[in-house]
Amino acid sequence: MADHDLFIEQLSRTIEPVKRPWQPGWRVVAWIVMALPCGALASLLVHRTFTDWSQTGAAWVIFQLFLTFLTGTLAIRNAFLLSIAGQQSLSWKWFAPLVSLWLVITFTNMRLHHLPPVQGNEVGTNCYLFMVVVSVPMMAIVIGYLRRTRTLFPARSLAAAGAGVACMALTLLALCHPTHVSALDFLMHISATATIVLGTMALGYKWVSLP
Repeated sequence: MADHDLFIEQLSRTIEPVKRPWQPGWRVVAWIVMALPCGALASLLVHRTFTDWSQTGAAWVIFQLFLTFLTGTLAIRNAFLLSIAGQQSLSWKWFAPLVSLWLVITFTNMRLHHLPPVQGNEVGTNCYLFMVVVSVPMMAIVIGYLRRTRTLFPARSLAAAGAGVACMALTLLALCHPTHVSALDFLMHISATATIVLGTMALGYKWVSLP
């Protein structure tokens, strides 16, 4: 086309306005508002019993619930920060104290309850199933959010997102789990966390990577 001005004018007519993504903090809030209710609805698909807060050690469970929610929120924020060039994400030093404290409380809980519950195997199996099932909608939503901006570091962003989803799944599990934790429970929690992180990375890599 010889007339460059006409060509530029035609291209300008086809260009759609660019919508700036929300700030990472608002994206995290919006994701939590959407993801947690969807995860709670997904929990209706699996067998669960609500936590009896009158049991011994309930205060520690509430504290653990707060830790997992805080860790999950920071991990999701990191995933969104990594998807935007120039943004500074939190280092592992922020997460190490939170995860260490969670582990200390968990091992203390296990030490105080030497004998597993009567249906220990069933509880342990349900822990894994519960976490994986409730994570599916939360995983899909966070991948959708990351696809909005794409990312230069898809593996790191998705790993952080998967860790955040796993923490939120643990948060929901705390509402449907006995206050005591057995060794099998702990193993199922770790296995489900690994499954969620790897699943988020495998399912989302194609969608959030830059073309």
